[in-house]
Amino acid sequence: MAGKKRGIRKGKGGLEMARKTLRILLIEDDPDDLALTRRVFGRTKAAQMRLTAARTMKEALAAFGREPFDAIVADLNLPDSRGRATFDKLVEAAPETPLLLLTVVNDEDLALDLVGQGAQDYIVKGDLSPALLARAVFYAIERKDFNRKQAELVASLGKALTEVKTLSGLLPICAGCKKIRDSYGKWQNLEDYISSRTEAEFTHGFCPDCVRKLYPEFSGREKKGSR
Repeated sequence: MAGKKRGIRKGKGGLEMARKTLRILLIEDDPDDLALTRRVFGRTKAAQMRLTAARTMKEALAAFGREPFDAIVADLNLPDSRGRATFDKLVEAAPETPLLLLTVVNDEDLALDLVGQGAQDYIVKGDLSPALLARAVFYAIERKDFNRKQAELVASLGKALTEVKTLSGLLPICAGCKKIRDSYGKWQNLEDYISSRTEAEFTHGFCPDCVRKLYPEFSGREKKGSR
């Protein structure tokens, strides 16, 4: 099958994106570059892409208010916003949307710096081709999703560590029944106290000392079997 030959279709995520219509916000003020980029998108066969064009930052911000987008493809230099300011405004307006930068050769250093600050990638306008553009959009979406999941994992681990730290220090525990007194003065079973503060789950059994104390007949058999 021809579809299997395209590298951007590999993996479950790539297949899912290839089957859906991707909503792309294209921000470009130059009529010739806009027409060229539209033609390149039109020749992309890896996935259906529905373009919404904006020629200024004002138009782009208005577009964000009308609908969500799967990705943003943006020229950094617009009539009402230029360079790093364009990047900052787009990230502020749509922080969860993957951002792919269109740039010229003499802006590559800035584009590379902005990739380090949150843009997913950049393409030099002279290098545009249907395959490259489609691949860049796909990878931008996947990379943004990976970064989001990574941030969620880090937050989850941080929460777990915080909860574990609540068990540090001195714990008031009953010497008889082994219940623990919480910060509200309420006595809780050890299992309930730990379960409410961590992700730990309990299974129950008997240690060898308790087996010998509670079930001496079984304890004797264990000793014979262990010889």
